[in-house]
Order: sequence, then structure tokens, then C-alpha cells
Amino acid sequence: MKTRALNLAIEAITAVLLLLWIYTGLSKLIQYDKFRFEAGRSPFLQHVAPWVAAMVPAVELVIAALLIFKRTRVAGLYASLFLMTLFTGYVYVMLHYAYDLPCSCGGIIELLTWEQHLLVNLILTLLTAIAILLQNRLTVLRRQHILLS
Repeated sequence: MKTRALNLAIEAITAVLLLLWIYTGLSKLIQYDKFRFEAGRSPFLQHVAPWVAAMVPAVELVIAALLIFKRTRVAGLYASLFLMTLFTGYVYVMLHYAYDLPCSCGGIIELLTWEQHLLVNLILTLLTAIAILLQNRLTVLRRQHILLS
């Protein structure tokens, strides 16, 4: 029973992350010129904007692919945690140190204020960390079950 609840929680968080990465990655690709332009307006990204514009959507879609398959899910969760932490840090730095706040986000996320964006990122980062912890707990429980069998 315990493993079933852990599995369900991991699957739910993974589904949220999967939707997030597919949505944001495709949104940036569909509006690539706008994303590249807005990234170039960022005081912290202007020198690497072309590289960021190409890499970010690609990485988001690769992470989505990793999350789809059970074999690569843990790698996808760790990659999600890394990227969400990076994005959250970027939003925090922009909020506290940038004189101009251009939004290079795609889709619905660009409708949020920077404060709301930070909160959403913090929640998603926390959920990702929880999924990793639950996955580790599930692995331990499965090993114990195998040893006891």
C-alpha cells in the first residue's frame, strides 16, 4: 500500500513536470524570434541570448523525453530540479537586481507578474525535490522487499 501511494505521488508530480516542459519548450520554439528577442533584452543574458534561445527549449524538451520513460525518469527528475533551480534563481536575480524586467517566458507564464512567476517556480522546484525524495524512498522500500522475499 505504501509503495502504491509513493508511486502515485511520483507519477502525479512527473505528469505536472512533463506538461510544463513540453508546453514551455514548444511555446518557445513556436515563438522563437520573440523568445530570442526578449532573452536579448535581459541584462544578464544579452551576451549569450542566441545560445540561450537555442538551448533552453531543446533542454526543456529533452527533459520531457527523460520523464516519459521509467528507465530515465530519475535522470529527468534531477535535470528538472537543476533547471527549475536555475530558472528560480534567474527570476529572483531579475526581481532584485535588474532595472528592466523583460519577459522571455512563453505562453501562459508570461501573463504572470515576476513575483507570481517566482512563486510558481518555487512550488515546482519544491515538488520536484519531493518527487526525488519519494523516488529514493520507493527504491529503498523495493530493495527491502526484495531482501525480505
